[in-house]
Amino acid sequence: MKKMVVAAFAALFIFGSTTTMASGNLESDLTPVSAEDILNWMNCKGKKPTETVKSMTKTKDGKIVRVKCGDAQKIVADANIPVSEY
Repeated sequence: MKKMVVAAFAALFIFGSTTTMASGNLESDLTPVSAEDILNWMNCKGKKPTETVKSMTKTKDGKIVRVKCGDAQKIVADANIPVSEY
């Protein structure tokens, strides 16, 4: 019985936490951005929009996909995500 009570409290904490609410759902004002897009944007920091980087998550026909930095930077800029320079 004690295990059930602990599991119920843990579920309430996990599903009701602010990290879950800030994922771009109906209760959040944040625009949803995929982890793939954020990783590509992070790889493009300090690079020109015309440069390309290797994707951290995508492969096509067994080869790593190359992403244009301009595309990755535009996705994050369009989402109005507050980003710092650190």
